[in-house]
Amino acid sequence: MAKKRSFLDTPGYLAFLAVVAFWAAASSGSPLYVRVLAGTTAAFAAGHLTVFLIRRRRDSRTVANGS
Repeated sequence: MAKKRSFLDTPGYLAFLAVVAFWAAASSGSPLYVRVLAGTTAAFAAGHLTVFLIRRRRDSRTVANGS
């Protein structure tokens, strides 16, 4: 039986988090410290999403090759 994943572990949530954080970082109405923290969060979310998608693609190729 497959383990049920939380929505917080999905690539869709990571993409949503990155978009919201980039939006907050680009908002000129936010104080500087909020924009810096939002930019940092967006960069980490985008990086984590990229690594996640690369690993998933590599794993699917491994399964398809029968290894």
